[in-house]
Amino acid sequence: MSRFLFRSSLCCALLAAQALAADEASTGDPEIMAFAGSEEWKADHEQRVKWFREARFGMFIHLGLYSAAGGYWPPDPAKGIRYEQQQAERIRTWASVGEPEYGTALKPLFKPEPGCTAEWAKLAREAGMRYAVFTAKHHEGYTLFNSKSEYSVHNPVTGSTNISPAGRDLFREFTDSFRSEGLVPGAYYSLIDWQYPDAARYRRYLHQHLTELASGYGPLGILWVDYSSAGSEGAHWGTRSILDIWRTHQPAAIVNNRFWSGLENPYGDFFTPEKYVPPAGYNGRIFEACHTLNESFGFSHHDNSWKGPADVIRLLAEVASKGGNLLLNVGPDAHGRIPDPAARTLREVGKWLGTHGEAIYGTTGSPLLYPPFKGWITLSADDRDPTLYCHIREWPEGGLLSLEGLDTPCSSATLLGTGFVDIEQSGNGPPTIRLPANPPDPSDPLPVVAVRLNGPPVFDFSPYPRQAPDRSITLLATQAVLSPSVTATNPMRMEESHIGFWSDTGESVWFPFMMRYPFTPRNADGSEAKLPGRFEVMLDAAVGSESGGEVEIRLLDQTLHCSLSSTSHWREFREVSAGTVTISQPGLMALHVRPLKIKGIGLMNLRSVKLIPVAGDG
Repeated sequence: MSRFLFRSSLCCALLAAQALAADEASTGDPEIMAFAGSEEWKADHEQRVKWFREARFGMFIHLGLYSAAGGYWPPDPAKGIRYEQQQAERIRTWASVGEPEYGTALKPLFKPEPGCTAEWAKLAREAGMRYAVFTAKHHEGYTLFNSKSEYSVHNPVTGSTNISPAGRDLFREFTDSFRSEGLVPGAYYSLIDWQYPDAARYRRYLHQHLTELASGYGPLGILWVDYSSAGSEGAHWGTRSILDIWRTHQPAAIVNNRFWSGLENPYGDFFTPEKYVPPAGYNGRIFEACHTLNESFGFSHHDNSWKGPADVIRLLAEVASKGGNLLLNVGPDAHGRIPDPAARTLREVGKWLGTHGEAIYGTTGSPLLYPPFKGWITLSADDRDPTLYCHIREWPEGGLLSLEGLDTPCSSATLLGTGFVDIEQSGNGPPTIRLPANPPDPSDPLPVVAVRLNGPPVFDFSPYPRQAPDRSITLLATQAVLSPSVTATNPMRMEESHIGFWSDTGESVWFPFMMRYPFTPRNADGSEAKLPGRFEVMLDAAVGSESGGEVEIRLLDQTLHCSLSSTSHWREFREVSAGTVTISQPGLMALHVRPLKIKGIGLMNLRSVKLIPVAGDG
């Protein structure tokens, strides 16, 4: 580690420690700290999370009375009002329905069929999932485990919070079914409750429920609680007492971070981004991204925004490349049936994992923030057989896959499911995998190349964009350094994958990058050439109607001017040539883009700048 990186890491660690101390000091809550201060939970954290790190892929199951409404109120697609909000499990809130109306309308419709949990478990195994988390109680307050608490059994308003069909306990059926398929079961429990009437006595009720779950259903791998907010976290729930109870009954279990406020707080075994993937991995920390197959966690009659197999496979690879797990949700209907589009997608994901699973399970995240190709990297965790897995989102030009930044020699490379491919290694250039010019299996949504290494992987951790095997370099908007104007009323900013709101001539952007191979690659006799390289500068930009302008592009001592005209729409991206530059020496450099004139309401949306070697140069 360089001195700069060491000092940066030390600075971040000190700032984080100060922030954690400030949290406790500002709230006066002694339980806003790791595991609410339990030394036992801290001491064996690494041992308890070992299986979880290796599992990588789990099933989230949301089932409750809301499943019978399916996004309509009254709960009838033919007569009810269709609520377009994405979270159908919150229908009671969207429709402003109270008790007992809510329970009275939905209980007769809630009829999970015998054997439904066995079908879920079979599907999870076929999908390649290794664990599952089931909603023992969601925010609506109804319990899918048979609680013996007085309020659950003799509820003065709704009759009972226990809603398993007569003679059954759905949570027990869930745990038994998933264990029989070799999967680890876990319990979701909502800390908030929309029907419990007495806030002063609620904590006792909460503790009784969590004690019943910990003591009555055999080994559980995960306690997944939800959710907290500022002022309702830590000691508010009696977190330390709950963790002590679970320590007694479930000493091997892990717990998420939602006893505390903030999805990325560091106080549990893992943190829990919801419906998003962190932009980068977190050194030494574990996360689990929970995501949906459509837009809702609970069953919805009208939400047909289904993810396909390619969407899920790429999401799983991206999460794994950052060192995280993917907890993917299914929302069974009131009969316990998982919708067919979800089941079909999961089975296709399982088929892909059957061939490519070694690139997901038991891997660690990529050490590179930006891979030298369009895709993601995972690493095997076994130092005895180190393997670098390249997940190819977009097939490389000409089939040349660059491993720029890898300093460890490679012994072999395999395109998983296909066979060995050639590696080109020279003393002066990065390892390059020579793949077929086109994907040999067009139906594979995410090809993976497994590169076996001769020793532990060693990387150049330069954060700057790198050249592809053809010496081109792509500078993404997400890698730019923005220089907004202090006088702009609506400053430029990042939007999704482009820079937008560029309406002030005082604003500009810098693109730092590392140029390692500026020269023309070879002389006619095969020796390395030392002639300066010429590169065409291309802007990937979108310009709205009656907008645009003129920009100046500076690199080293060279200046280019480029006119920008409408591409018809702010999301209609096209490549525009700004001219050519000559680069004579390798090294770290920066390209500067600034407007000279702006027409209409804005200059452009800029997605990337590319430097492309001029054909026939030299």
